[in-house]
Amino acid sequence: MAATGRKQEDEYGIGAVARMTGLSDHVIRVWERRYGAIVARRAPNGRRMYSAADVEKLRLLKTLTDNGVSIGQVAAESVDALRERSRSMGALGSAALPERIGVAVLGDFLPGQFAEHDRDIAPVDIVVADNSRDTFVADLVRDDVDVLVVETAVLDSGAVERLRGLMEQAGASKAVLVYNFGRSRDISMAGDSDVVVLRAPVNVNDVCAAIVRACMPTVATRAKAREPVAEKGTEWAVPGEIPARRFNQQQLTKLARASTAIDCECPHHLAQLVGDLTAFEVYSAQCANRDEDDARLHRYLHQTTAQARALIEEALERVAVAEGIDY
Repeated sequence: MAATGRKQEDEYGIGAVARMTGLSDHVIRVWERRYGAIVARRAPNGRRMYSAADVEKLRLLKTLTDNGVSIGQVAAESVDALRERSRSMGALGSAALPERIGVAVLGDFLPGQFAEHDRDIAPVDIVVADNSRDTFVADLVRDDVDVLVVETAVLDSGAVERLRGLMEQAGASKAVLVYNFGRSRDISMAGDSDVVVLRAPVNVNDVCAAIVRACMPTVATRAKAREPVAEKGTEWAVPGEIPARRFNQQQLTKLARASTAIDCECPHHLAQLVGDLTAFEVYSAQCANRDEDDARLHRYLHQTTAQARALIEEALERVAVAEGIDY
């Protein structure tokens, strides 16, 4: 009985955990549900109960994420590994971040997300944000840019070259490259001490954390991806033509933003799906082919993705009509 009483004393409700860690109830639930950082025990009354070890892990995770480490990167690590990371992070304390990091953002979705973000993101200071490359380049001379943030549907050698060219024009020594699809070889080549690579979808907080990591090279890590495995000796054929696209990037951005004005996240998620499928559609059409069998495989991927994109576009269109969203 004494052991049972001790176990109960060492368990805490989510409100107590929030107070002890400095995290909100919402963040704790998201880290548990989405990232599997911890697994709460359910009490007979259904309440989440957390152990002292859970509390320690959440504290360590908060310390690391407050210093710019992505939660997705460290959520699955053990407490011992997180302690070591935290100690290493402490060694960086003498190399404090600058009071201001001038940032320029080019892409289809992120400029709108930053424009609508109503919270303080210091030391990040957005000086240029645009979805038009021409006006973006013209505006780069307006202010000092420390970090460049660029979205690209397909990460390949051309995307990296374009990023390097923009960094040179902006006089930026660091960059964050956000991509939808790419081969692990290209991703590994893109990520280095000057460039942090992120896989879309991302939000403002993800990008700000990456900007901080870019300014702390010893903490920055390269994105990892699995090499695609192609099935051998199969005939790839999909009936039907490539369906025309129903939405352009401006319309998708507007539909994604509409979720902030209504009590429904469906437009945002569907718009993101359409964007991701379109990006992979382009990627599969441009992917290099080793031989004719490989070419047939990529034609199959291209056609299948296009048809899936058309189905999601139809769903998005119906949701927009049902919610009265003018795009």
